[in-house]
Amino acid sequence: MTRPLRIALLGCVSYLMLAHSASTAPVELDAPALANPDPLASSFVHLDVTAGASGAPNGFTIDWMTQAQYDANGGTWPAEGDPRIKWALFFGFPSLNTVDGTTSFMLGPDAVADIEIGDIFDETGVASTNSDELSQGTMFVFRVKANGDGGDPTGGMGLTAGAGLIDPSKYSATHYASTKAPPASTDCVFTQGYWKNHPEAWPVSSVKLGNVIYSQAQLLSIFNTPAAGNGLISLAHQLCAVKLNIASGAVAPAVTLAAVAAADAMIGSLVIPPVGNGFLSPATTSNLNDILEAFNAEEGKGTIPCTGVVEAKARTWGELKSMYR
Repeated sequence: MTRPLRIALLGCVSYLMLAHSASTAPVELDAPALANPDPLASSFVHLDVTAGASGAPNGFTIDWMTQAQYDANGGTWPAEGDPRIKWALFFGFPSLNTVDGTTSFMLGPDAVADIEIGDIFDETGVASTNSDELSQGTMFVFRVKANGDGGDPTGGMGLTAGAGLIDPSKYSATHYASTKAPPASTDCVFTQGYWKNHPEAWPVSSVKLGNVIYSQAQLLSIFNTPAAGNGLISLAHQLCAVKLNIASGAVAPAVTLAAVAAADAMIGSLVIPPVGNGFLSPATTSNLNDILEAFNAEEGKGTIPCTGVVEAKARTWGELKSMYR
């Protein structure tokens, strides 16, 4: 190879390298927006996340704190990493809360994801510092940003090293939303998070799931076990909550009662973790889980009729069944 040709080739390679470097410079995404269209719920806030024009191809992150904390900080957000800020990183595919059509947290331009902060305990594709229910009757502030890649296929969790090609967006404007005040004594529909955190309000001392009767202590251990991809656990959470709601006087519609019967049949003699080691695929349980959760999510909306609150006292599931024959 002649020297002039070698020099020409080296120049071409250098030009291509510079062009590639320029074309792969990090690009900042547009900030998503937040809205909460639903009536208030006692233990969670329903948020619609709408991606900007550039989308959120690596998912998004939501931060929240109480308005009291926000106001005490001068009406501004503390620095990232401050323990007052709770966050949830949405970077994958939900397997539970898909009734409203949210099948991915990686959003295209102007796409919308429905989420419920305070009810992400069992959801897949989420990492969070706090996945428990929100406190009742409390005003919160929220903000959202589209995740950058950061060289990390999980959307910025820092599990791999390397420079990314996409920078995260700036945060959205601060969004205010409140949970509902503690329910009146006549309310009878609550989420799984409520029952998990209010054992003193249980109207029964045991519940039958499938063919197995579980004590309250066992059920609380089940409620406190994340699904982690086990559809049996997430189905048990919603099924137990439905049965506790019915025991509290909620009148379930036919579609819910049919889902209860189908869920019991599907669970059968499987023993739910951590009491046992049963397993069901989320793909098998997802539809029933969604129907049961839709009933439990009517908490505080006044859409479910109540026969009157059943006085909280130690009753067995067998005794409860005899009340509804």
